[in-house]
Amino acid sequence: MIEISKASIGRPGFFGFILAAVFSLTLSSCEKAEGPGGTGSISGSMVRELYNDDFSLKLEEGPAVDEEIFILYGNDESLGDREFTSLTGAFSFNYLRPGKYTVYYFTEDSATVLDEDIEKVMEIQLGDGENKKLGELKQLKTADWNDGDGTIRGVVKLINYTNESSWPNLIIKDITFAQEQEIYLTYGNHTFYDERIRTQNDGSFEFSKLIPGDYKVFLYSEDVSGGTEMITITRNATITEREQLIDVGEIIIEKH
Repeated sequence: MIEISKASIGRPGFFGFILAAVFSLTLSSCEKAEGPGGTGSISGSMVRELYNDDFSLKLEEGPAVDEEIFILYGNDESLGDREFTSLTGAFSFNYLRPGKYTVYYFTEDSATVLDEDIEKVMEIQLGDGENKKLGELKQLKTADWNDGDGTIRGVVKLINYTNESSWPNLIIKDITFAQEQEIYLTYGNHTFYDERIRTQNDGSFEFSKLIPGDYKVFLYSEDVSGGTEMITITRNATITEREQLIDVGEIIIEKH
């Protein structure tokens, strides 16, 4: 509010002062905050890099499709707008006034073992009518070992020895397909097995939906030499591409 005293009305330049004050108040009331209503824009594209669960192997790279990206106006902490990336990973916030903007999106973090997304934040100062291009933004994602479409299969056979024979002169009674035999799968450097299945009637087994990487297939066999501990039989396999099928062949276990 502008206070006016009777004594000041007759002073030289008084009405000029009033006009200047009114003009200044009019300008300040017409100033518009950041947000829609201008001719500027902020745009870019997002690329998704897919890794295994410990980021030791990149599985694929391509456009991040239908991913959310957000914008805040000025110093306002509430959400201003949200866009979804296109089939090519592109996004654009249009018709923006000049001012300060914050653009952010969510990505996984290769620097932590926590399974949590973090915010990637960009502070942007936009000029009048400016079209600001953010370039290519990188979004990291991880896949579990069974998020793929690869397959590892094989067959387990069982050698049975006669009860009358003994080590080292064992006599084979028969060789059959090992039915309902437990067999295990471990991915990469995992310290515990990831999946346990049983063989079919024909001794076959199949681990499916596997992502690329190193795998260990293992099962247990009796120690027919007289030991009390079971012997671990292992096969290693590496999937290098999508939809790959690896056959580890026959695995022989023994029983006496």
